[in-house]
Amino acid sequence: MPIHYQQALEQIRNMGQKARLRQAWLEALREQAWQLLHELAGEGEYLNTLAERGGRFNPGLRCALAGAEPLDTAAPLTVSGQPRVLLAADGSQINPGRHGAVEFIAINVGAVCFRPGEPPREQIHTSLRFGEDCTIDRRPMSDADVAIWRDLEERRLLMELAHPHSQAGQLVVTLTDGPLQLFGQGQESKFFEEKLKEYLGVLRELAAPRTAAAGYVDKPRSDYLVGLLELALLARENKLGEAGRERPLWPVRDRDLFARLLGPGERSAVLAMRLPEPNPFTDKLALYCFYLNVGRAGHAQIARVEVPRWVAEEPVLLNLLQEVLVEQSAQLGARPYPYLLHRAHEVAVVHPDEIEEIERMIQAELRRQGVEPENPSNKQWAKELQGRTRINA
Repeated sequence: MPIHYQQALEQIRNMGQKARLRQAWLEALREQAWQLLHELAGEGEYLNTLAERGGRFNPGLRCALAGAEPLDTAAPLTVSGQPRVLLAADGSQINPGRHGAVEFIAINVGAVCFRPGEPPREQIHTSLRFGEDCTIDRRPMSDADVAIWRDLEERRLLMELAHPHSQAGQLVVTLTDGPLQLFGQGQESKFFEEKLKEYLGVLRELAAPRTAAAGYVDKPRSDYLVGLLELALLARENKLGEAGRERPLWPVRDRDLFARLLGPGERSAVLAMRLPEPNPFTDKLALYCFYLNVGRAGHAQIARVEVPRWVAEEPVLLNLLQEVLVEQSAQLGARPYPYLLHRAHEVAVVHPDEIEEIERMIQAELRRQGVEPENPSNKQWAKELQGRTRINA
């Protein structure tokens, strides 16, 4: 049956009335955060001390840490024009499903390479798991488990593609969509710990003086900087023991501040990221971020760019990233997003007919080996039947 639109309309109108009141409340909080940002822009050492103290009360505290640049920095775009190799990878996944005739998992990673003076090159890497390989410690792999595997395979492919260029001393930019933090961080499982160890090893292999590795987060919901500013408010009320738990500026987001601060092409100060303990990203893999306005005048589009320490501490690589991301995002016009990442997604995406073809291939191979596939579940059969014909009572 269709949605009961009259019931939905009544709820939507009620939501609309609340949204108008919420907007006024949110604007007041944003203004408070804006004033606090300018007041404390040069007080990075004081704020970092508060974060250290707050972390003792709450090891799960997640916030920014100030660096050498003032917090209200708006670094302009500089164009170097240096030759560079651009690499991007993105992945698609087929999650396990118990209702089909065969249970399998697939990871499809697509990569795109742009080298000076050459047409782009594309590469696809497909990995499959079937049957008992779709389990971990005798439990079915979850969607989150598959996502961890996908994230690892994306970075592994980038590392392999970047290695010959970095060895030759070329400037290299590697991009993935989303944060550099491994999806599912904080999980307590042997599988996650194994994949995290592999992931950190891949990042170490990727580290090179002329390689700018980054994770690009479009329309970020993060509040790392806001979380740092909140510590000052809590300290003033002698409530630092509630760091990370009491949120006086929630739900203000970092992009609310940077959309007002940054002009087109400008980036924010580089911020260290204080992650919950235990934090596996240490030494040259310690994570930093900056915010970037890839939009145009009057239409700010704020992205968060995550980078490891070896990039954060090298001005040449930071400037290169800023230049490449602004340049790439401009190619999609009024909806700015790095074209390189868009191409990688197009390469990696798996369509429904391809999923069906993989399933047919698996069933055919099983039969060739003398193994008859199971029947799909009755629920799946009924869904497929409904798609083909309508059952009359």
